Amino acid sequence: MSSSVDVRALQRDLQGLDGEVRFDAVSRALYSTDASVYQIQPAGVVIPKSREDLRRVVVACRKHGCSITMRGGGTSQAGQAIGAGVVVDTSKYFNRVLEVNARERWARIEPGIVLDDLNAAMAPHKLRFAPDISSASRATVGGMLANNSAGARSVVYGKTIDHVIDLHVLLADGSIAWCRPVNRAELDALSSGDTLQAACYREVHRLATDHAGEIARRYPNVVRRVGGYNLDEFVDPNRPFNLAKLIVGSEGTLGIVVEARVGLVPLPAAKAVVAIQFDDLLEALGATPAILAHVPSAVEAMDAFILNHTKMNADLHRLRQTFVTGEPAALLCVEFAGDDAATLVMRIDALETDLRGQGMSVRCHRAIEPAAQQAIWHVREAALGLSMSMKGDAKALSFVEDAAVPPERLRDYIRDLLALVARHGTVAGVYAHASVGCLHVRPVIDLKTDAGVSTFESIASETADLVLMYGGALSGEHGDGLVRSPFMERMFGSEMYGAFRQIKRTFDPGGLFNPGKIVDAPPIATNLRYGGGYRTESVPTTFDYEPNGGFAAAVEMCSGLGACRKGNAGTMCPSFMATRDEAHSTRGRANALRLALAGQLGQAGLADEGVREVLDLCLECRACKSECPVGVDVARMKSEFLSAYHRSHGTPLQARALGHVDRLAVWGSRFAPVSNAIARSAPVRALNERLLGLDRRRTPPAFERRTLRSLASSAAVGPRVQGSNQVQGSRESVFIFVDTFTNHFHPRVGLAAIDVMQRAGFGVTLAPNVCCGRPLISQGLLDEARERARENTRRLHARAEAGDALIFLEPSCLSAIREDAPDLLSGEERRRAQIIAASARLFEPWLEEEWRAGRASLALRAGPTSVVVHGHCHQKAMGDLAKAKALLTRIPGAVVSDPDAGCCGMAGSFGYVKSHFEVSQAIGERRLLPVARALGPGAVLVASGTSCRQQIADFTGVRALHAAELVQNLLTL
Repeated sequence: MSSSVDVRALQRDLQGLDGEVRFDAVSRALYSTDASVYQIQPAGVVIPKSREDLRRVVVACRKHGCSITMRGGGTSQAGQAIGAGVVVDTSKYFNRVLEVNARERWARIEPGIVLDDLNAAMAPHKLRFAPDISSASRATVGGMLANNSAGARSVVYGKTIDHVIDLHVLLADGSIAWCRPVNRAELDALSSGDTLQAACYREVHRLATDHAGEIARRYPNVVRRVGGYNLDEFVDPNRPFNLAKLIVGSEGTLGIVVEARVGLVPLPAAKAVVAIQFDDLLEALGATPAILAHVPSAVEAMDAFILNHTKMNADLHRLRQTFVTGEPAALLCVEFAGDDAATLVMRIDALETDLRGQGMSVRCHRAIEPAAQQAIWHVREAALGLSMSMKGDAKALSFVEDAAVPPERLRDYIRDLLALVARHGTVAGVYAHASVGCLHVRPVIDLKTDAGVSTFESIASETADLVLMYGGALSGEHGDGLVRSPFMERMFGSEMYGAFRQIKRTFDPGGLFNPGKIVDAPPIATNLRYGGGYRTESVPTTFDYEPNGGFAAAVEMCSGLGACRKGNAGTMCPSFMATRDEAHSTRGRANALRLALAGQLGQAGLADEGVREVLDLCLECRACKSECPVGVDVARMKSEFLSAYHRSHGTPLQARALGHVDRLAVWGSRFAPVSNAIARSAPVRALNERLLGLDRRRTPPAFERRTLRSLASSAAVGPRVQGSNQVQGSRESVFIFVDTFTNHFHPRVGLAAIDVMQRAGFGVTLAPNVCCGRPLISQGLLDEARERARENTRRLHARAEAGDALIFLEPSCLSAIREDAPDLLSGEERRRAQIIAASARLFEPWLEEEWRAGRASLALRAGPTSVVVHGHCHQKAMGDLAKAKALLTRIPGAVVSDPDAGCCGMAGSFGYVKSHFEVSQAIGERRLLPVARALGPGAVLVASGTSCRQQIADFTGVRALHAAELVQNLLTL
């Protein structure tokens, strides 16, 4: 973008769009990065809703000489989705399916639609868009068009270009060209006249004709070539002339796609996967040609570097263990697709026999059932994140990761590339598409040093020469962007590079669209996100971030890959799922924190108001810690930020009140039911809204006058209770953590758990604990949370060290004791807190394990025919949901289901805050609340979290049960 652009005037001209126009510092910062190693701060951001919005952006930017960079999910690894002018994000609004023709197998779409969303819409027709990239949960089809994306099954389906029928493209003069297949007569007609569209048709035809010989010589003969411009599509005079084929892969440098018609393919009737382990990576790659002879639909590789990094993520490590034995050097995941599973098993038999007949020592794991296959593909799809999950400043980087060579030369190419990397004193992770010779190799480099930047440049240059020597393509699917465009002339030669420049000048004479990509790129080390001069502010913290290398290093773990932007499954990130706003994604929040620490948002650092606003809608569900392949824990980072923010600005009354809910609960129970009448009265709710920001539309939970502690010490609950807080049993002793919510609001849940445990044969004691500190942590009151952790450690350590299990009924409290308390303490206190954490268990998985091991004995009668389980966010983040479901499957005649509803939207006190009310409701309405309303006769909804049960009751009137209540109700006498 020219330095002479009048940004204020540009912003004024963009006002009035149906979409959003953002020129504030935080929004510009959030859009300054994608999933690449680069950073360019834009002048502003536009989030359009219509074609007309896009046309007005083009007109305004052309008037002011300001560039336009189109963006979908921001998952580009080569830097295509960042630029110095206006960044246009189509993913939030411009994302509809416009028309589907199932008979002819095509769909008309807007470019901002996410691939998984498109395929979900096509699933009822048993169709899908064929390219199946690993980032399908957040990458937009518009981005796939720009990159000419492919994916794991490109050996069967090819690339995006093979599935594009026609495009409507907004050109630099504001006109829209319908790019479609045309015959020679139509081409002549479209080429005549003095319009920009006519000039584009003429010039593409001329260049393809004039350079046909050079195209044949310079374009590599590999399936996965996406670099440069696709002039090879226009050489054959017998093929229809379709200008859409040039727009695909042009990375937004020639025009803006406003509508696409894409072809669809039928879903295969059956699939089967065999995961083949090798003791040597090169042996695995050498086996690829033999495997391809069996016509698989995919052959995906992962080396030991990638596989070993699964151990840093509990969920991925658990999945890895289902199909990997020991510590293999490499894994090939081979998929077959066909009409029936039996035939596929025979094909796997033939493959294994063939490989062993060729003297290969392989170990094979077959996945015939869909769930087993999904476990394998989930680990494979996480490979990008796993490759970037290294702690510290040195990271496995995307910059030479996208080369493709002929599969029969893949082994030797990787051998030489790894040797090249080793000569530079580093290592690399290897994974991806062995079937088409496109393995992603990511060398480990510290870009915060001048030496690291120099190594980055040298490896990139030497790799380019190596790829050309092997007859390959530098860009196999991730595109050119800022990282490979500097090598385009070396790749294609001066003649073709001149032709590329002419294409750019013809389509975009003013340099409006995404300049510096494909042609006329800056040097490869320009605009690096880090670089030798990068510095971050050192800030004092309450939590211990030493395992990450400090708070800044923990924040910088976010590489921008955008897994948090998924919308169809899991929990991460609830507010993004509701708002579809980059600022409300885990990536957006981590990015804002990183930029604040680096001083790129001004001098306020962790006292920045803009950063506080970005973090405000974080529900602290902690799904990012488990679902992000890198494990970025933004919930904890938010608490740390709030603590620093309060030190600078003072602690607001709302934070003090919500953080000390345990103290409020003591007085509420003491004066119940009068306290309930007062709290629920209209005047008090209005006062709370004005003073504390608590929404009057929310019904406060009711205090119970008889708390769990008082009831457990009373003979009123039965002869089993003896002594102040002791429940007798015949077997080993356990003790229950008495959380604030169970004690003061839902003592019946605690009584149910006591009854179930005692009847299962256990002695039960109520622990002498204080509040776990979760409300304090959520509000950033970390000094007080540390004192609670210290007090609980003092009170609970002896029993935990003696081997007694500490049982929790509230998942968020378990998370506080298991995950937070040890990191709030140090020295001997920390060691003791870790012992307590190791003894801490959630009621459901503990009971299921005891039952399975034969140490618990319960008889249940038939009850509900359908049990719908909604897992609390922390319950899922800690991996405790599966065993909770297993426990409930013991109910005779019950079908147990999990609607994968993500977060309920309440999240402790989050949903009570007035400014959060609509988002809280929208999160719940995404899946959970409709499921609750649709419960049929004989169905029951189970939710372990107090917040979840409250949210369900508030918006549906349905009373969800804690698992302990349901199990108690079904116990036989």
